[in-house]
Amino acid sequence: MAIDVEEKLFQDISAMAERLKGLCEDAVVAYTPMVNDICSRIATANEVGWTLDWLFSFAYDERILKLYKQVCRAYWQIYPETIAFYIMEYRKEYDRESLIGTEYEYLLHEDEEE
Repeated sequence: MAIDVEEKLFQDISAMAERLKGLCEDAVVAYTPMVNDICSRIATANEVGWTLDWLFSFAYDERILKLYKQVCRAYWQIYPETIAFYIMEYRKEYDRESLIGTEYEYLLHEDEEE
């Protein structure tokens, strides 16, 4: 009986992973034209921020990360503070190792309770 429970759990997790993969596929399809549009013109800082917010949730996926970087590169000189914020948020969430040994290492501990 324990094997049945473990097998059911494995099947449930596998099904969730497949749904998440499909959601990522949908995000790539939906966000690619948005990113191409926003990078083809000068958008407002709010629009850039919203776009990066939407992409952030899926930035663990290489295809979405590529779109995230595309927006950052397009707007680095126009909205440097906004882009710096989103780069740091990405690093804190998805690339924590890159902060070790830098002046930003303290950010790795900012959520810890005192």
